[in-house]
Amino acid sequence: MELFAFVLIGGIWAAFLLPSLVDGRRSAPSSSTRSFHRSQNLLASVAISDAREVTLRKRIAARRQRLLLVLVAGAAVSLVLAITRGSALWLGVTIGFDLAVGGYIALLLAKQQVRPTATVVPLRLVDNDPHTASVRVVAG
Repeated sequence: MELFAFVLIGGIWAAFLLPSLVDGRRSAPSSSTRSFHRSQNLLASVAISDAREVTLRKRIAARRQRLLLVLVAGAAVSLVLAITRGSALWLGVTIGFDLAVGGYIALLLAKQQVRPTATVVPLRLVDNDPHTASVRVVAG
């Protein structure tokens, strides 16, 4: 009887508390950030761009993914060989692969942070009128 009362009280508490927990997660900042990111990606995919440029970017991204996968797989295989054989040589190979993976990831992150900046040409007056100015921005 006591077990039944305990389960009944627990069920009542769950009926009142679970809906508020589920609703709270929907309005959480992380979910709104994810939905914003999804909408930005959708808008970016609709943006007008050159098809060759998009295809080239996809090929480069796929090539980078394959290279990273090969480096990680090489590190894993050499680690397994180093453990099973008890070989210091294979351990050195594993350390080399680990350094290569770390260096490649650092290179990718450094490349991602370099953004092209626009070159701004100083203002010049048109027709010697001080109220009219023109600005020329050249994408870099």
